[in-house]
Amino acid sequence: MKGDREPEAMMNEDELGVVVGYDGSPSAREALRWAADEAEGRGLPLTVCHAWDWPHHEWPGELVPLGLVQRPARRLVKAAAAWAARRHPHLPVNSLTDRGSAADLLVELSGTAALIVVGARGYGTLRGMAVGSVSGHVAAHARCPVIVMRGDAEERDAREVVVGFDGSPASVAALSFAAAQAHRLDSPVHVVIARRERAGDADMDELRVQAQGSARDELNRLDHAFPGLRAEVELVDEPARRALLEAARKARLLVVGARGLGEVRGLLLGSVGQAMVHRAPCPVAVVHDS
Repeated sequence: MKGDREPEAMMNEDELGVVVGYDGSPSAREALRWAADEAEGRGLPLTVCHAWDWPHHEWPGELVPLGLVQRPARRLVKAAAAWAARRHPHLPVNSLTDRGSAADLLVELSGTAALIVVGARGYGTLRGMAVGSVSGHVAAHARCPVIVMRGDAEERDAREVVVGFDGSPASVAALSFAAAQAHRLDSPVHVVIARRERAGDADMDELRVQAQGSARDELNRLDHAFPGLRAEVELVDEPARRALLEAARKARLLVVGARGLGEVRGLLLGSVGQAMVHRAPCPVAVVHDS
């Protein structure tokens, strides 16, 4: 990405670890907290990043001192990095600022990051919008898992990691991610197998039973990686969006594949994933199949 990236932020690929987009908003502060805990739990570095631009595009760049907009951005991200370092004293924490689009910066970093964490709505988002343009864009285009911070699962005393499963490659990847998260959070996994959003499959029940068997096979495999994994698989006779939103009421984290079976080809983020990023009452992880 072109821009005025800080020299100290030109890191090797393995130094990015967990990346969090930060703009100082309440949603971004929740993202920072989650990302710091995630990085600590995974034994990875944390990278706090912020994209900045001229406050008014009509300002000629050569007439405005660069530091007028660059310095506040650097102070913001360094203060966030210092907070994370105090929370986890042994956590390696990097800071990164760049000029341009926050969404483009995060998507670029997703090529080498282990995880991207973003707030659902930052200071740059219009009031009344269900989800910020940055979080929606990153969830759709990122090349690594993305967690969008929605609600506050800890305040609701939620424990489960809920994951939608339909047997698609993205849902298999989502289940693996959910198991890893459940292991880190010491939470049970609740696998929800619902009806497809697009009606018309005559063998809908048979397809769900097949998905149930696939989910159990995957869980047996994952149990070797995460001994003692607690999991239940539930068949729900409701459309996926409704079933997952209901299950998310008790979830600490909801995990969905970017695009499931029956989704429209060409969409980077399917209708179910979009609905969860917009409407879920808890943090949402979107996982793309590799």
